[in-house]
Parts: sequence; structure tokens; C-alpha cells
Amino acid sequence: MAMGSVQESLKAEAPGSESQPSAAQGAVARVPAAQATAEHVTAVHQQGFDSLGPTVHSTVVASGREVNFIDEGDAGWQPLLFLGGAGTTVRAFGLLEFARSLREQLQVRVLSVERNGLGQTPFNPTVGFAEYSADVWSLLDSLGIDKVSVVAISGGGPYAAQLAAAHPGRVRSLHLACAFSEYLDGPGARYDVAAVAADPVAWWKFPADSPVHRIPGFDDSVVEEATRGVFARGRDVAPEGLVQAFDLYSTVPLPELGAVHAPAFLYWGRADSTVPLAHLKTWRSALPNVIEERIYDGEGHDVQYRHWDQILADVAHLGGVLVVNDGGNTILATPGRAQEILDSGGSLGLAAWG
Repeated sequence: MAMGSVQESLKAEAPGSESQPSAAQGAVARVPAAQATAEHVTAVHQQGFDSLGPTVHSTVVASGREVNFIDEGDAGWQPLLFLGGAGTTVRAFGLLEFARSLREQLQVRVLSVERNGLGQTPFNPTVGFAEYSADVWSLLDSLGIDKVSVVAISGGGPYAAQLAAAHPGRVRSLHLACAFSEYLDGPGARYDVAAVAADPVAWWKFPADSPVHRIPGFDDSVVEEATRGVFARGRDVAPEGLVQAFDLYSTVPLPELGAVHAPAFLYWGRADSTVPLAHLKTWRSALPNVIEERIYDGEGHDVQYRHWDQILADVAHLGGVLVVNDGGNTILATPGRAQEILDSGGSLGLAAWG
């Protein structure tokens, strides 16, 4: 199935030469008011505002706590519960909307709930993994959502585990992309929280050779997300949410996941030094139904962006298709056909990756 894009162009009737735009006027022809008769009127298709990114909603859940959340997509689409990396806000999902066209074609609805003390959510010392999990499931109840696909990247891993353990029968599928599991007493497992809070932009910075730099606007959006995570409620507000998150990462082991029989997908870069492959092995041991391990040679801690297209396809088709670039066309192909395309010089992912 070839992927394409729909483009709309707004064209105005060409006025007479006397009303051609000047350089100062720009590209839109201007008609003097005295000449603005019906034949000079051009209909504009836009009636509402275009979104500037995920819209943050607020509601009170069963616990009595107010939660901030996003809900992107139609109510009848496949719901995906998204858990971003450590220190990220509910709007971090916007960094993945470079594939919005694919997401909408696959009819995937994305929900995400902001974590304690991050972004615009005030810090509550009584809210840990269990309380956050309860609030998320309460929100889903209020939205009439029973089963949901859970997607976690990086530091979202432990939260995903707690959510799945709380209601394993409500997890349709589980997708973990270079996701932290539990403290393994190895390289890259701990961070200097004070340094992260002091300069979150530097902490977010991707290597110069990362493919994410090819996404238009990505680098600027990273700066916005990094600063929002720590400073959204003011620069003098202590980063208690960030401190708590890293404390939970280093002290709380994974819950028992033996009852989570939903199909699980693991996505990893073999060269990931931030959350190394040892964490994939931990997930593999903890989950009873890992059906796909997508390990990418030479790739690091940006697999969640470079292969977000495949994660979306796995949510929609549960591993039934691969996203491949066939001569500049994005194809959702069966694994066998995808391998033929790759053998013939194609590549993984959206054609935009090249």
C-alpha cells in the first residue's frame, strides 16, 4: 500500500495588470475596495485554527486529583497510551508527530497523561508509580476506553510496567522502545539529576550524526520540551518531579509481569549506551509473550524516533507489516515482501528517511 500526501492549493483569480502585487505586498494580489466586486472574491477553505501541537486537557479523576492529558485522534480509532522518556511532559508526544499522516492513515488515537511534578503538573509527594497508574486507568475509564496499546520510550518503561501489572487484561499490546527497565547496576543506569535540572537542553542533546536532525523543526522542539519539563511552572520551582522520577528508577524494581499476556514488541539500537541492550534482556525475561525484537545495528538511543513509523504500524497491525521505503514510496508490506524490497536496495521506514 503506497503512502502519499494530499496537498491543497488556494488559487485566486488573476486580476488585471493594474492590480498585480508589488514586492512589498507579497504574493497575494490586492484589489482596490472600489473594484472588489463578486468576480474578485476568492473563497478560503480554512474555517478554523490549525493545531500548534498536542492540546493539553485537564480533568479530575476518581482519586480527586487533577490530571493533565492529551487525546489526539478520533474516538473510534485504536487507542495508544504513550509514556515519554524521563523528565518529559505530556506534550513530548509532539516530537513524534512528524509521522502524523501515517498515524492518521493507520487510525491510531494517542493518549498520554503527564507525570507527577513535570511540566504543568504540580508535585505531590504522595503520588508514586501506583497512584499514577490508578489515575491513568481512571482517565481511560472516563473516556470509555477498555483495552489500550501501551507504548513507552526510554524512562517511560517503568511506568508502563506498573500500568500493565495493574490491569494486564486491559493491555492490548505492549511496545517498549529503548525503554529503561530497572536499576541493573551497570553503565548508563544512573544520572546526575542536579545537572539535568540545571541544563535540561544539554541533557536532551542528540549526537551530531543522529538522524533526528533531519526532521524539520525537531531540534527547536527539543529545546522547548526540555525547558517545559523543568521550568513550565517557573524557573524557581524546585525540580521535585524529576528528582522523584530518578529516585524511583534507581530504587523500585519491575513489578511481576507474568500475567501480562498481551503481545510485546521490543525496539532497540545495538549501539545504545544510554539504555543498553541489557534492559531488553530484562524485559524479555519479565514478559511472557514477546513476539518481536526489532534490534537495529549501529543505532543508538534514538530508535524511538527513527523507527516510530514501525511502532505505529505494529500498534495498528500487531506485527503484520513492515514499513519500508521502496524507491521513494513508503510501503506497508508483509514481512516477506518487505525483505524482497530491502534486498533490492530499499530501506526501513518512511521514504523521508531516504
